[in-house]
Amino acid sequence: TCTSLFPLSAIQQIAIMSMSEYKPETPLEGEIIEALKKIISKEGRKQPTFLRIQLQFPKANKAFEKVKKVFRDLDLDSDNSLSLEEINEAVKTLGGTASEEEVKALFETADADGSGDIDFKEFVLFICVCSLLGHLKEDDSYMNTAFTCVVDAFSVFDANNDGVIMFAELDEAMDGTSGKDVMVARMKEMDKDGDGYVTFPEFLIAFMSWVGSDDDSDEDG
Repeated sequence: TCTSLFPLSAIQQIAIMSMSEYKPETPLEGEIIEALKKIISKEGRKQPTFLRIQLQFPKANKAFEKVKKVFRDLDLDSDNSLSLEEINEAVKTLGGTASEEEVKALFETADADGSGDIDFKEFVLFICVCSLLGHLKEDDSYMNTAFTCVVDAFSVFDANNDGVIMFAELDEAMDGTSGKDVMVARMKEMDKDGDGYVTFPEFLIAFMSWVGSDDDSDEDG
C-alpha cells in the first residue's frame, strides 16, 4: 500500500494504537476504570490544570512519605517488601473492608513486577486502588491527600474521562509545551506494556517518580 512507502513515526504509531477503544484485561481493572470515571465526573468537582498539579507535587510527596512510614511499620521482617500475608494484616490494621479474595486480586494488580511481594511503590498503588474502590476507611488524611493528588493528576491527562490515558490526550493536556519528543518519552515511561494506553496503575508508578517519592531513598533522617 501507499502507506508502506512512508514509515510511521513513533508519534503516529502511538496515536494509531490509541484510536481503538481500550478493553480492560481483568474484571478488577474494569472496576478501577469505572470508579475513576465516577470520581472524575462527579457533579461539582473542579477539574485541576496541569500547572496546579505541579504545584501540588511537594504536598503529594509529603503524603507519600507518611505512607512510607506505614509501609515500614507493616514490614515486620524488614525486607523492604510485603507478602500477601502481611498485606492481609495491613488491610485489617488500616480498617479495610475487602475480603481475602478481593485483597488477593488487589495484591496481584499492585504486584507490577510479578515478584510475589510488593515494594513501597506497589504498596502505594495497592492503597490507592483500595481507596478508589471504597475498601479503606476515609479518616486517614495523609492517605486521602496522596490519593486525591494522584487521581487529580490522572484526570488532567484523561481528557476524555474514559478511565485510561491515550497519547492524543497527553498532547492536549500538555498543550504542546513540552514538545513532541518529550511527550513520546513520557508515554513510553508510563506505558509499561507498550499497548498505547496508560492505565491508572501504570500512571501512579510514574507519578511517584515525578513528585520525588522514591523507595530507593528511604533512609531515616
